[in-house]
Amino acid sequence: MLEVHGGLLAWTVITFLILLVVLKKVAWSPIISALETREKEIKDALNAADKAKDNAEKAQKDYEAVVAKAQAEGQEIVAESRKVGAKLKAEIEESARKSAEDIAEKAKEQIVAEKEKALSEIHDIAVELTMKTAEKVVKRNLTTDDNKKFIDDTLNQLGQA
Repeated sequence: MLEVHGGLLAWTVITFLILLVVLKKVAWSPIISALETREKEIKDALNAADKAKDNAEKAQKDYEAVVAKAQAEGQEIVAESRKVGAKLKAEIEESARKSAEDIAEKAKEQIVAEKEKALSEIHDIAVELTMKTAEKVVKRNLTTDDNKKFIDDTLNQLGQA
């Protein structure tokens, strides 16, 4: 069956060793070098991914801090707006109240002035009517000054009563 020939075995071993040396020089070193390069690239990519993850986490924290700050500022702006609105409302109410008081005061003054004017007109009419009446009643020849004095005295007496 199988026979082992010494010479063939030796040449086969020698050929195998030569092939092994040639492959080591020609193919093995480039393959190992390529694998080492690939391993280095993978490690660098993993490191870059870790850095990117750290940067993303930091950016997320920064974003959350900015959002929280913006919300706080928004709430402050709303609170300040409410304060300003309340102050403006109070000022408007106070201005309206003062304006209403001024209008009421002017109306009172106008009423008093109109009342005095009406009373003066009534007084003048009463004086004139009294003069005409007194002239007819007395039927004497008095001067106008005497009549006015008589009427004023009479009105003063009526006013005191």
